[in-house]
Amino acid sequence: MRAIHRFGKTVLTLMSVIAVLLSGRELLFAAGRRPPRAVYVKQYEVRVIKVVDGDTVDVAFLGETPPECDGSCQRIRLIGVDTPEYYKKVRQPYADEAKAYTGSCLGTDMLLQLDWDTSYKDRYGRLLAYLYAEDGSMLNYELVRNGYGRYYGKFKFNRQNMASFSQAEEYAREHRLGLWGLEAEGQLPR
Repeated sequence: MRAIHRFGKTVLTLMSVIAVLLSGRELLFAAGRRPPRAVYVKQYEVRVIKVVDGDTVDVAFLGETPPECDGSCQRIRLIGVDTPEYYKKVRQPYADEAKAYTGSCLGTDMLLQLDWDTSYKDRYGRLLAYLYAEDGSMLNYELVRNGYGRYYGKFKFNRQNMASFSQAEEYAREHRLGLWGLEAEGQLPR
């Protein structure tokens, strides 16, 4: 009899918790706000196998792959940064330097993290992601902060990261780092 009573109390408590959660959700919708999406913090081990240009790399997954991958999305577009274009015949100013900086990651193992505030792929099918080095530094951010690329907010991503990328670009501009040193010479690529 005691077990049945305890089971009944447990079910009643569980139902109360569910009711509170659902009513809170309804209050958020009534206030015109949607509940926050789950934070995507899972990181995947990858090895950089090719550098296409400063903001695009090919990776090999060293284990689990993101559910957004269909086997053909090993090309990664670094979110939040836009480096000068690197074409075979014509290169924008500072494209070689940006590619070389990203190239320092070639053959190294890194952690890939998706951003939960954006779509996971761009219109070219590239996976939009952050890449982290073993020391915890984020390649995307370092490219902007060191002047190898601009802050790129076309793909909306984590607001805190957007703010820090914007500040990183201001820092690079103020100190005329990388491509911002070309600004005075009138060579800054668009």
